[in-house]
Amino acid sequence: MKRSNEFAVGLAVLAALALVIGGAIAALLALKVVRRSARFATRDPRALASACRRDIAGFLADQGVDLSQSATLPEIGAMLQRFYSIDASPFVRNLTVARFGPPERADDALHSARRDLRQVRRSLRARLGVVSRVRGSLSLRSLSI
Repeated sequence: MKRSNEFAVGLAVLAALALVIGGAIAALLALKVVRRSARFATRDPRALASACRRDIAGFLADQGVDLSQSATLPEIGAMLQRFYSIDASPFVRNLTVARFGPPERADDALHSARRDLRQVRRSLRARLGVVSRVRGSLSLRSLSI
C-alpha cells in the first residue's frame, strides 16, 4: 500500500511539473504573439516598416543568427542570403523605400514589403526543420529586439 501512495505522489509531482512547464511555454508564446501584434498596431507607414525590420531581425535572432541591433536592411538581406539562401532583395528594396523614401511612395512600398515579409518568413520556415522551428519559438533572443 505504501508503494502505491509513493507512486501516486510521484505521478502528481510529475503532472504538476508538466503543467508548470506547459504554462511557462504557453506564456512565452503568448508574449511573443502580443509583442509582434503590438509592433504592427499602427497605421504609420514608417513605423510599420520599422516593425517589419524588427520582425525579421527577431526571427533571425531566435534562430541563433548573431545580428547587430544596428544592422542595416541590406545587411539583414545578406544574412538571409548567406545563412538560408533566400533572396530578400525585393523585401529589402521595398522596406527601404517605405522607411526612407518619399512619403507619397511609402504606402505602396509598405504594402509590397509586408507581402515580401510573409514570403521571406514562409521561405525561412520551409528551410528550417521542426526542431529548429520549435527551438526558435522557445528562444528568448527576439524579446530583446
